[in-house]
Order: sequence, then structure tokens, then C-alpha cells
Amino acid sequence: MLENLVKPIYLGIGSNKGDKKKNIEKAKVKLIDNNIKILKTSNYYESLSWPNPKNPKFLNIVLKVNVNLKPLELLKKCKEIEKNLGRKKSPKNSPRECDIDIIDFKKVNKSDGISLPHTRMHERNFV
Repeated sequence: MLENLVKPIYLGIGSNKGDKKKNIEKAKVKLIDNNIKILKTSNYYESLSWPNPKNPKFLNIVLKVNVNLKPLELLKKCKEIEKNLGRKKSPKNSPRECDIDIIDFKKVNKSDGISLPHTRMHERNFV
């Protein structure tokens, strides 16, 4: 009940390299291991790679989460998890094992250099 009064945080997880579903499930476990409570999980959605639809398709989910971190701290955690799951420095929008985006953080607009809500969320059919 009290949980419903808290403004939600939404994360998007995507993978278009390797075992996509397994990569996403591993990311969820890592989020939980980092004290990020998953409140709800969407269905899986398959989407074309952007901006190059010739790259492998993405598998995506959106999570509603609760966490006691500031937006920049959460972003840092997400980047650590991506790296831990095999994401390497590569050209922008290259295929990757794991991509974790902050879609919305408690309805905040811009925070500590992060564009919130996610600037392209309206272009993402899975959001």
C-alpha cells in the first residue's frame, strides 16, 4: 500500500548478442544482488536494432524497481552490471550482451547530467 505512494523507477534491459534471454535474466539477478528491488517485470519484446536494423534484433523488458540510490548512483550501478555481464567498449549502438537504461526515475526531469526521463523512450515500442 505505501509502496503505491512512492513514485516509480523504470529500467529497460535489452540484449542483442549471445543468449539474449539468459543475459536479461542474469542482469535481473545482478540488480537484485545490488539491492535494487524488482516490483514488476514486463513481458519480453523483440525489437529491431536502432539505428542499424541490419544488426541482430533486441530482446527487451521493462522493470519497475525500487532503490535507495540517486539517479547518477543507479546509472553507475547499471553500467557496472553491464560490464560484469560482458559489455565491452565498442562503437555506439553496436550489438551488446546487456544494455540497461533508466527509462524514468520518479518523474524527475534531468538530474546530475542524466537526461530523465529517457530522451528516446517514446520511440521504443517496448516502453
